Amino acid sequence: MPTPDESKIFKIIEAEGGECGIRKIAAKMRMTPQYVSIILRSMGESDIVDIFRSGKVRIANKGWVALGKKPERPDGLKRYLEDRAKWKTF
Repeated sequence: MPTPDESKIFKIIEAEGGECGIRKIAAKMRMTPQYVSIILRSMGESDIVDIFRSGKVRIANKGWVALGKKPERPDGLKRYLEDRAKWKTF
């Protein structure tokens, strides 16, 4: 069961389409990015969200299940290939 702050974070990320930046979450919650990062790190350790170096946060499959919804993105290789297609090459 997510805490009240985790529930708010879920709602914000879900409203943004399942992916959002840490600073945007912090601004909408009226908290510091450092505090939101601590909460997100805890959620990441529980595999509820995926946190990227760029500062983006995505609801993981386990997070969608916790919300009682079907995961929006496919698992495994298919998801990797979709993400890889978005990467920029140099």
